[in-house]
Amino acid sequence: MVKVISQETFDGVVKENMEEFEMELAEAVEDAKEQFEKQGINLSNIVISEKGSQVVVEAVQALFKDLAPVDLVEQLKTIRECCKDNLAQRVLATNNGAYSVLVKLAKTSPEKVDVLKTLSAVMDTNPDHLEMQGVRLLNSLLDEHHSGAVAQAALDLTLTCCVRHEANRVALVASGLLDKLGVLVEKEAEREVVIRVCRVWIALVQDDDVRVPFGKAHDTARNIVENYDALKVLTRSLTTFSTDLEVLNLCLAALASLSVRNEYCQEVVDEGGLQFLHDILIKHTEEVALVTRSLTLLKVLAGNDRVKGDVGKSGGIPLVVAAVNKHMAKPATVEAGCGAITAITLREPDNSKQVMECDGATTITTAMEIHMKHTKVQGAAAAAIRNIVSRDTELSQAFIDRRAEDLLNEALSHHGDKIGDTLRSALRDLGLKVELQERWVGDAIKIRPVFEESPENLENES
Repeated sequence: MVKVISQETFDGVVKENMEEFEMELAEAVEDAKEQFEKQGINLSNIVISEKGSQVVVEAVQALFKDLAPVDLVEQLKTIRECCKDNLAQRVLATNNGAYSVLVKLAKTSPEKVDVLKTLSAVMDTNPDHLEMQGVRLLNSLLDEHHSGAVAQAALDLTLTCCVRHEANRVALVASGLLDKLGVLVEKEAEREVVIRVCRVWIALVQDDDVRVPFGKAHDTARNIVENYDALKVLTRSLTTFSTDLEVLNLCLAALASLSVRNEYCQEVVDEGGLQFLHDILIKHTEEVALVTRSLTLLKVLAGNDRVKGDVGKSGGIPLVVAAVNKHMAKPATVEAGCGAITAITLREPDNSKQVMECDGATTITTAMEIHMKHTKVQGAAAAAIRNIVSRDTELSQAFIDRRAEDLLNEALSHHGDKIGDTLRSALRDLGLKVELQERWVGDAIKIRPVFEESPENLENES
């Protein structure tokens, strides 16, 4: 069991060190830290600073007073600096009323941007304090401001509240937030707004809150796509911001997150998304992040069987293999490329032949050899091999000639506990020897080899 203490207990020991042992503040803090760590106390929730814990507390308490604009900005800056990269400071600030006073100031203060930035800093990885007052504030701000610094700061705060917090996401969606986001990108939206709306859309459809067994990510994705034409908005933005790498990356990520149904994948292709991916793989080959995003989206879209055929007919397969070869040293790109090949070749023998004509066997086995320690790369490569050869055994020999058996068995020794089934399925479909494991042999229960009716049953029958 983890042992914890309160901030007051820690500060009391620091004060005692200073008063009784005449230590300087820095020395007193360090000594208190060592004392508690030796006792096995977890100090992750404690502010351990040479300035002491009162700096952020005093700054928060000052916000409750009627401050001049210059003084208000200064106190807000102090809070942001304390909360930056320090969860303990954020928790301490919220415990001393930072959330409620900042929400109030966001409604009344002319320094809205600074207030909203400070509220984002306080709630970063600490979003539990959001309640209906804060939800209404976000909706009203986005209703009044469709562009500019206030809109950007409000969207940043919305994102902070959504990350890994299903209850906040549900509350925001139920409040009508999606209507506000839809209006923001309805027409020619400014660059910074498009970036932030993409981030919020992505956050809203994640299933990343470990406290909730079943989230509403899929329902929210359907809502965003079907009621707000998100896929059309995003594909249009790909063209509008075709030279802006940051916007392109986020639009591709948002498309991958929202394309959760077969018909959505087809809609992206119908809106020109597949052709745009091909253009990226041709024109932006040096941009690793953009290429990786493109391959990830291609894998998602290829979940649609018709799209698989379109990729093969439009010349997309050589581009995928070339992208993997180009960035062979990058595990994330290689994983995304092998994942795309896996999706494209599933139940598609013609696509499998195209991969082999592009020397795909060499590409995949080289990826396995270079990234032997990377579980996800090994899993994606093994799945690609399996899908390529499963419907055409004549394609197996190229992999066998390139030591696929040795590579798969070596991967089994490293990652068998995580992706063993995928690796064994690749060995099986290559026609190679597979060492199967008996996961249950019935040792705990002794089964009699000969059936004999028990005396109890005989007595009942008589």
